[in-house]
Amino acid sequence: MQAPDRFSISDTLQAMRTEFEENRALVLRITLLFSVLAAALTLLDLTGPIGFAVSAGMLVLLGATYGGLITTVVCVPGQPDGIAELWGNVKPVLARLIWVTLITAAVAILGFFALIVPGLIIVTIWSVGGQVIVVERPGVQTALGRSFELVRGNGFRVFGYLLLLGLLAAVLSILALLITIPFGDGILRTILNSFLSNLVTAPVVAIGSAVLYNALSRPQEEPADPAA
Repeated sequence: MQAPDRFSISDTLQAMRTEFEENRALVLRITLLFSVLAAALTLLDLTGPIGFAVSAGMLVLLGATYGGLITTVVCVPGQPDGIAELWGNVKPVLARLIWVTLITAAVAILGFFALIVPGLIIVTIWSVGGQVIVVERPGVQTALGRSFELVRGNGFRVFGYLLLLGLLAAVLSILALLITIPFGDGILRTILNSFLSNLVTAPVVAIGSAVLYNALSRPQEEPADPAA
């Protein structure tokens, strides 16, 4: 049986703005650290299949850690405002976060190669798997199943919301690219582009996914009893 409709794109976008405003200082500190580390990876001269695998692995590690920290800020009540303390909440589930990220990406890529639609379906139904790991702390398979359960009944709305997030992140990434054009084609521009792109897009994706989980997982309001 499908879950009743309980997801509003406009309300969730507003929740993104509210969460950012309420946690601006902490989100900016986390994002700044993440952006610096991601930009530093561009300095590593890693070539060939092994180099590509190492770079991709480090990016996945950084991305999973960043997403976990932001999810803790947005979705876990009563968390302290220090990055070290937030890391203490993410560290025990980091391996599971990485596995959810890798499995979702791999299956989605296979789906895109087969037909575009299966890839989009996977991205949609597993869109809050990482948030489930951080908040509810189940195993990987259970987390993916739980994500599907949360999205069920609201698939088209969730897909539309994710599409808006993707478009917003793409526009911000293009703006960051345009800003760095005057720096030429050297390593400085590469570093600046990486830094600025992550600085402006990472919060959109991470906060957007976190508030999506909150919207989908909040308790249902019981209908009023007509006999009361």
